[in-house]
Amino acid sequence: MLKDELIRIIKEAGFDEYREISSADIIFSEAVFAECAKNTCGNYGKNHACPPKSGSMEENRARFLKYDNGLLISKLVTMKGEIEEMMESFKEMGESLNKLREATEDMPVMVAGPGGCNVCPECSAKNDEPCRFPDKTRYSMEGSGMDIMTMSMKQKMTYNDGKGGLGYFFMVMY
Repeated sequence: MLKDELIRIIKEAGFDEYREISSADIIFSEAVFAECAKNTCGNYGKNHACPPKSGSMEENRARFLKYDNGLLISKLVTMKGEIEEMMESFKEMGESLNKLREATEDMPVMVAGPGGCNVCPECSAKNDEPCRFPDKTRYSMEGSGMDIMTMSMKQKMTYNDGKGGLGYFFMVMY
């Protein structure tokens, strides 16, 4: 069964938590979507997985809602202490994401996460060119208008562990 295989992959990839959700459990917010236009992350208009290149709020929402189910997953990242410790924690998160991507590449799923897509070293959107790998695009959860904080709290997942650990969230839709 696909769900069981995905859960096995998530565990083997080193993610810390996961919750099974239905697409109806995804919380979309116009306010979160509008935040992207402020371009605080620098990806607005420069990444095919982020607004405005990724489409309207409704187009982004429809992209997720065409699936019935999902797995909301997280990786705790260290945000205090020595810079080396923080960098190692981010490196581990990237390795977990790469393992997830590789293992699900030929599955009928969509993987989404924080920030813009980083499949390519430099997104072709920066040069107003089409996406090189549209079937591999990792869409931004926030850029799609998802309220990650509310959704993770509602699912009783660790958003902030109070000890310098912050949850970075990903989603696998199936």
